[in-house]
Amino acid sequence: MGMRGYYFAIDEQLVQQIAAGDIALKSLKIDDYPGLDIDRSWEAIHYLLCGDIADGEPPFGYVVPLTSDKGIDFGSFGAFSLRAKQVAEALQAMSELDEAQLRLRYDFPTMLKEEVYPLEPGIVSDEDDDAFFAYILQYFNEIRRFFSQAAAEGKGIIFYIF
Repeated sequence: MGMRGYYFAIDEQLVQQIAAGDIALKSLKIDDYPGLDIDRSWEAIHYLLCGDIADGEPPFGYVVPLTSDKGIDFGSFGAFSLRAKQVAEALQAMSELDEAQLRLRYDFPTMLKEEVYPLEPGIVSDEDDDAFFAYILQYFNEIRRFFSQAAAEGKGIIFYIF
């Protein structure tokens, strides 16, 4: 099954309380909030936008927030919070990218060499280049729609890997 990425949108005040440690993320019933499962695409999308597997610069670093210093204790891999303002900044940045611009950023051979998740050298080959881009693009578009809805409602987002 692998490690999957999941977003859920919540009120700004609740994001602040979770980030401050005032409310434990595990105490929430996550299914009660609007969510988006992005399968195993999370690291590849972060890499596509930021050129690295973690700690990407804002605003693209907010799209799949994989930071080493702002994690929330949750599950095996932790979780990451975005305030409503950060959601809006990420949405603006994503809105400026179309498929052709994403294709220009896409470097499948380097991603394969760097072992960007979920690529597995020896299992994935250069022949998978177009199919992998289509996979990333599908989830990128779903993330953009999810961020658009959250931004329209002034909500923050929690992202985690399970």
